[in-house]
Amino acid sequence: GINAEYGKQWYQRRVRGDNVLPELGVRLEDREAGEPAVFKIDDKDTLLREKKQREEEVARKEREKAEKAEAKAKAAREKLEKGKVNPMEMFRTDQYSAWDEQGLPTIDREGKPITQSQQKKLKKLQAVQDKLHKAYLQQISDLEI
Repeated sequence: GINAEYGKQWYQRRVRGDNVLPELGVRLEDREAGEPAVFKIDDKDTLLREKKQREEEVARKEREKAEKAEAKAKAAREKLEKGKVNPMEMFRTDQYSAWDEQGLPTIDREGKPITQSQQKKLKKLQAVQDKLHKAYLQQISDLEI
């Protein structure tokens, strides 16, 4: 019943959890499923060093996981920040002097018309910005609800 389950949990935490046996110089090795574990006498310092290495590895993996989560959150914040700019306004800078009804530049600051290839590139950039802006607006509306 309850005592048996508690005893099993205690055994797993204390004995199998590297807390007791390494201090005594005993290594516990698991075998194939259904076969009993093997207890071996080993050097206490070696076992404690291995225990410390396992703990350091777990801590390293947790740090890496936290760093990845932070990097992902930072990338999401940067993407959201980029989305603030309205695609209709993104080219309204001093680089250009005239724009069409979609906000795409038609004449540069020197008075030269924008070439077809340049317009195509700018249109692609605007489409990307449009997606970012829509995602930004959606996220803002989700926060307000």
